[in-house]
Amino acid sequence: MNSFQATQTQWTKYDEFAGPTLDSGLWEPLSFGPVIALEPEARTTVENGVLTVDIPKFTNCDPSNQGPDNSKHVVLSKQGLRLPADGVGRFSGDLRAEIVGENSGDYRQGIAAFILVDTTGGTHMVFNILSMGDRFFAEHEVLAVPGQEDPFTRMIEDPFFFGRAGTRPDPDFRHCSIEIDRSGGQVVWKLDDEILHVAGGLTGLPEEVHMGFGVFTLVLLGEGAGSCHGQGARASWRNLEYSLSA
Repeated sequence: MNSFQATQTQWTKYDEFAGPTLDSGLWEPLSFGPVIALEPEARTTVENGVLTVDIPKFTNCDPSNQGPDNSKHVVLSKQGLRLPADGVGRFSGDLRAEIVGENSGDYRQGIAAFILVDTTGGTHMVFNILSMGDRFFAEHEVLAVPGQEDPFTRMIEDPFFFGRAGTRPDPDFRHCSIEIDRSGGQVVWKLDDEILHVAGGLTGLPEEVHMGFGVFTLVLLGEGAGSCHGQGARASWRNLEYSLSA
């Protein structure tokens, strides 16, 4: 049995999403200094265990800074989740997404995320599962922050994933999970409990991550009409959980 085949996993739900508003004691928006990554026209509803963010039109654009331009609406857990040094950290949640006002099929124009990110430990690593509704991606990233010598953003899509899994994408929730094995140097992205991507031979994995949810664009600065041209997004999350087994 390898480290990703646990006999029993004890899950802790981070937030019940009982409503009527998002619990500010558990969550905080991503910030770039004074710039807060929240869409001013976003409507957030929290009820019956489901969080929904409805953004009719993206307006958070920064033509001079890629990070803030990408981050349309991003919220992270206040609590850091410490990964076991010898064991597996597991994180999961259900995600449903729809990109509105954009018919190109280009994921760079809008995408919703189940997020894991190291914001405090200095690795600046990101492990996300991203959705446009009918397409899903594993994202592996090292953020391009000052002092980071080798940043990268890798988007991995398996065009035959749903065929192999025997299911088809639909507008309902899909179950996203990410497993981080620090001692084994491995990260696994799963969708509906089927492997979407595996990255092995990794070194310097973070000691702690923050879980979150958000909506992004990934348009290179100076390209085309930019990242805000009338499109928006509606996305929902539920059952955000973690298991930190030594």
